[in-house]
Amino acid sequence: MAEQLNDGWRPSTPAADTLARAYTEQYADLIQKLGQAAGHRTVRTDDFVASDAHQPFPFFNLAVLRRPLTSVDDPVLNAIDEFFTPNDGTPFLVWSATPTPSLASRGWTLMGHPPLMFRPAGPAQVPEPAGVTLRKVSTPAELDTFAQTMVEAYPTPEMAGRPLYGPGIIDAPGWHMWFAELDGDSIGSAAAHVGPHVVDVEWISTHQRCRGRRIGEALTWAATLAEPSKPAMLFASDLGRPVYERMGYVALSRLTLWIGQRAP
Repeated sequence: MAEQLNDGWRPSTPAADTLARAYTEQYADLIQKLGQAAGHRTVRTDDFVASDAHQPFPFFNLAVLRRPLTSVDDPVLNAIDEFFTPNDGTPFLVWSATPTPSLASRGWTLMGHPPLMFRPAGPAQVPEPAGVTLRKVSTPAELDTFAQTMVEAYPTPEMAGRPLYGPGIIDAPGWHMWFAELDGDSIGSAAAHVGPHVVDVEWISTHQRCRGRRIGEALTWAATLAEPSKPAMLFASDLGRPVYERMGYVALSRLTLWIGQRAP
């Protein structure tokens, strides 16, 4: 029998084998960590990690594939379906670092292919927008402010009046959050997960009325430099990509995101 060549996604392959693999494993760790901190149901297998908050915004009901998806009949899809049951009317998100076959036959919808971006550790020119103060979340009251800012600035209107995070998230290892204040109002957010290989930049938002003033860039720098000795990674929107490229991020590849519908 011919030797099976290593494709970089075996469970026995070191997570640092490639940047895409390192980011995938660290993102999976983050989803499990945040889910557990909030008291949500989580699962970890060799194939995927998932957390289910039963929220209307699918990024809170998320499955991260830990290997490439081989076909529409791949057993991992049934395992994900089983995890996200019963049907409570909320969608879930399936996140893949590699291209997938079409999953439309399952009733799922392609959300998109956001660029996965990387910035090596190095010098930074951080803007200081006039009148803006960045505050790091360290108390339950600040966490409430961060969550409300996310709802308004990201925006996620479907999450209005709902708890985004449990208080345990403040002490989640390696997890950091910031919000920006202008004239007493919180107008933007950023977060970072410092892991063994990279800094994962998350939840960048700026209120629409304040865009174009480099506030989002300042927030992104706060997250990017959460551990200055480590490189940083994020997945961007095509709209936000030029800002990240100006900061020294480069696009490595594109992810594949599917919105799933729960089975009855």
